[in-house]
Amino acid sequence: MTTVQAIVDFLAGPYGLYALAGFYFGSILMERIWSVLRGARYDDADALCSVGLNLLSSILSIAIGLVLPLAIYAQVWEHGRLIDGIPLLAALAVAFVVHELSYYWEHRFAHRIGLLWAFHAIHHSSNEFNHSTAARGFVLDGLLRTPFDLVAALLGVPPVVFLAVTMIKNAYGIWNHASYVGHLGRLERVFATPLNHKIHHANQPQYIDRNYGQVLIVWDRLFGSHAALDEAPVVGLVKPVHDNNPLTAQFAGLRQLGARMAHADRWRDKLGYLWRPPEWSHDGVCRSDCPKYAVAAA
Repeated sequence: MTTVQAIVDFLAGPYGLYALAGFYFGSILMERIWSVLRGARYDDADALCSVGLNLLSSILSIAIGLVLPLAIYAQVWEHGRLIDGIPLLAALAVAFVVHELSYYWEHRFAHRIGLLWAFHAIHHSSNEFNHSTAARGFVLDGLLRTPFDLVAALLGVPPVVFLAVTMIKNAYGIWNHASYVGHLGRLERVFATPLNHKIHHANQPQYIDRNYGQVLIVWDRLFGSHAALDEAPVVGLVKPVHDNNPLTAQFAGLRQLGARMAHADRWRDKLGYLWRPPEWSHDGVCRSDCPKYAVAAA
């Protein structure tokens, strides 16, 4: 138990962030070496853009994406927890399940609410699927996860435990973007493997808004959002983005949202684009981010 506690303390401390960053950049490097040895195609410009987007969002989100949510969590745990003295192993299990469900539902909302999709779309804007894509993000993406995470604080999970579990799960989230991992057989039925997650990144109609889970795929099976492999996944947005400049690429989702809103004359319709699904339109014309768009644009 002492060893488990030491691991938790390490991951929840400042070195935990360094370890996660090292895992991310190390994974990218190893994947790039693998592509050279195998003679596989690798888009360096896209990968560098993903890394740039990760650095930009990481620097900007230290306060609103890490410090503030952690401070809120600590306050709820300190003053509002319903359970005292939860054993470490039980706390780890509760933290894992709460974070899994928090990730699933926030991720699902991010795909189905217009403004949240504008924040999250940048993660899907790469036309490649590899480790570099894993941390491609926008500074405001994922903020809705904070209120879901507070369930763990109410159940008595200490902040250091929840943060440690988050670090481990994020490392898994980096791995499940691996381009070199194929079908894993029966594991595909339980885990959000690279193949399951590549389906999530695909833009074919049968794959859109599917396979939201971070570590487990069972939530998608339980809540009706699972898709198994059919045809080969084609990753990227339905309306593709070809911008490898991280300073401009980070606003791809907001630009597409703004373009949809510009077609509406009434403010009621314009605002509807903020909370309705990405494929919604005030006049019934699907302009982007939906299966119909690919057909209409062909």
